[in-house]
Amino acid sequence: MLCYVTRPDAVVMEVEVDAKANGEDCLNQVCKRLGIIEVDYFGLQFSGNKGENLWLNLRNRISQQMDGLAPFRMKLKVKFFVEPHLILQEQTRHMFFLHIKDDLLAGRLQCTPEQAVELSALLAQLEYGDYNQNTAQYCYQNLCSKELETAASESIIEKHKGLEGLGQGSGEYQVLQIVSTLENYGVEWHSARDAEGQKLIVGIGPEGVSICKEDFSLINRITYPVIQMATQSGKNVYLTITKESGNSLVLLFKVISTRAASGLYRAITETHAFYRCDTVTSAVMMQYSRDLKGHLASLFLNDNINVGKKYVFDIRRTSKEVYDHARRALYNAGIMDLVPRSEHSEPSSPLKMSESSLDCNSCESFSCQQTKALQEKLRKLKEAMLCMVCCEEEINSAFCPCGHMVCCEGCANQLQSCPVCRASVDHVQHVYLPTHTSLLNLTVI
Repeated sequence: MLCYVTRPDAVVMEVEVDAKANGEDCLNQVCKRLGIIEVDYFGLQFSGNKGENLWLNLRNRISQQMDGLAPFRMKLKVKFFVEPHLILQEQTRHMFFLHIKDDLLAGRLQCTPEQAVELSALLAQLEYGDYNQNTAQYCYQNLCSKELETAASESIIEKHKGLEGLGQGSGEYQVLQIVSTLENYGVEWHSARDAEGQKLIVGIGPEGVSICKEDFSLINRITYPVIQMATQSGKNVYLTITKESGNSLVLLFKVISTRAASGLYRAITETHAFYRCDTVTSAVMMQYSRDLKGHLASLFLNDNINVGKKYVFDIRRTSKEVYDHARRALYNAGIMDLVPRSEHSEPSSPLKMSESSLDCNSCESFSCQQTKALQEKLRKLKEAMLCMVCCEEEINSAFCPCGHMVCCEGCANQLQSCPVCRASVDHVQHVYLPTHTSLLNLTVI
């Protein structure tokens, strides 16, 4: 079965999967080809028959979710946004940047004039390189309000000139740093109507649910702690919240289709679990429905069989678990992918940094872990290069004819048989091995 997956940079990837493949099979193939380990931040999105944007449920079959026949067309999108210092891979940061850039140019992220000037200069540097008055072009008109005076373009030019020599990785990291401070960063928007039929835009984000008018002007913001329950019935989603008085209030959101309602319900539950919970509970993981065949099988055979199951949610890990999982995977693979830094980089705001990132004594931050890993690697390299007889000098001799190299020249000349294979030594050959320091440099990316 063929799937066409469009990346955030508009490149289309052809992915061949089994006819009964789940969404996870397709996403894993895409991320593997892109070299991405932090798969849990991403999802596959497709358009429903009424134009609604829907997330593919990764635990269910692709063919049961998509309309029509293969080939199926989907988009690789960032589903869960995190702060840039929590992203460990350069490939993941690049995909975040491409998604953010598209949102900025489409006007889905609102920023202040000062932020727009800085972002425009960074985007110009990343798109066109160092400032050149003959070739430089700016996209600030898409970011700043049209009422800005000419001084804005002059400010962008000055900012762009100051970014001379800024690399791609560092520039993208700075863009993500700025955008991560915006109010609507990581918010997923859904079109709906309230009980009176008024059009609304419902935003589901890391902190809670934002209810806005069509022009994105805020009506109400509901934090997760006051949400008692979210339920779905047909095209309607009900949100039960606790008022300041202690009484309960039920909010109704009407959407265009049953699948759109399922998407809104999924977004509320999965986003809350991803950002606010330490682990995904079994109550979320095990919610499912059955088709007729599965229902009959469960009645006559065994209620625990998987026949006909369609899972409601596909979230596997929370933000904390994704970070820890990716860090372990990178460490086990021997890859230390650092967050890019440069003279233009500004330190992250203390308010935006997690406690573990700030407290070096806890040794939980990635930089601390990397330092410890490199120190351990250096120690092992030093030990491996020491003479196994005296354990003081570095190995620099080979026994002939067996070829084993385990001793320094002084110890080797005193031995008549190889300590490894016990073969007789005809003569000792001096060899020139790289130092442990140069070997360590080869292991660092």
